[in-house]
Amino acid sequence: MVDRHLLAGVDALGPVAVSTVAFRHVAEGRHPLSGAGARLHGGRWNPPQSFSTLYLALERETTIAELHRLASRQGRVPDDFLPRRMYRYEVALAAVLDLREPGARVELKLSDAELRSINAARCRLIGEAANQLGFEGILAPSATGAGTVLAVFFDRLRASSSVRDIDHEIWSASPEAASQ
Repeated sequence: MVDRHLLAGVDALGPVAVSTVAFRHVAEGRHPLSGAGARLHGGRWNPPQSFSTLYLALERETTIAELHRLASRQGRVPDDFLPRRMYRYEVALAAVLDLREPGARVELKLSDAELRSINAARCRLIGEAANQLGFEGILAPSATGAGTVLAVFFDRLRASSSVRDIDHEIWSASPEAASQ
């Protein structure tokens, strides 16, 4: 059950439309539009056993930083996850919670430390509130400290909204080499 004060705070911020290109890295053999892993295991903006969420980055470099963060959290190196596919998406959403501005995060009592913490409890509560209120996703600074992420809640997509994979490249060498 989401706290009514948090629901009111998220609701007060209101939705914004987002039309952008975004990026995501996935393991070989995984569907590029699957949010099933996040639904099962949870992510920054959704708790485990909750709702399907597709985690995207607005900058290609953020996708690489997110891979490094994933590897570091598991005590591994990025090469341990290769090969991977880095997809590019076309995204058009009508109702997104925008947390890029510090003032929006202050309104929801989300500190920068909580945004970047391994413990994503506060972020997950905000994600639950946004999902409950019918937002299609959350736009926020990346937990890596660089760039922007977009968490898309598939169960809330409106008829006029879309997320479409455009193309991909295969990372068979370190992502830094792939970006040159």
